[in-house]
Amino acid sequence: MRFLVAVLIPLVLLFCGAIAKKLVRGTSWERKDFFLGVELTLAALSSGLLYFFELVKFTDTGITGSPDPNKVATTAVFVALCFGLLLWVLSTHQDWEKQPATTKGQFSRLVVFSNGVGAGLICAFALLVKGM
Repeated sequence: MRFLVAVLIPLVLLFCGAIAKKLVRGTSWERKDFFLGVELTLAALSSGLLYFFELVKFTDTGITGSPDPNKVATTAVFVALCFGLLLWVLSTHQDWEKQPATTKGQFSRLVVFSNGVGAGLICAFALLVKGM
């Protein structure tokens, strides 16, 4: 059940994001509506950062409580990985989004690869970092 939830939520977010892009633009469907790798990767990064600050409670005077050091380290590594992959996904979008003549390349790199990275990071956060 955990795996189903961790996979289903990113897929639902993916389709909601595509619908939102189409509705905001107000025209018919376009390929770029499904280029959501950047958004999904940012969502995973923000989830990791929020969880990190949830683990380590900060006050005006400093850190309070004693969080599990393994959880903190795992979350920090996850956030660093998300940031690195975000830069990679951004560079892939920069290279391929403006090339409408290469639809197979766009599909493989922007729909499969970029969206897969983002959705995979969200699944990894839910299953490995937070440990649903």
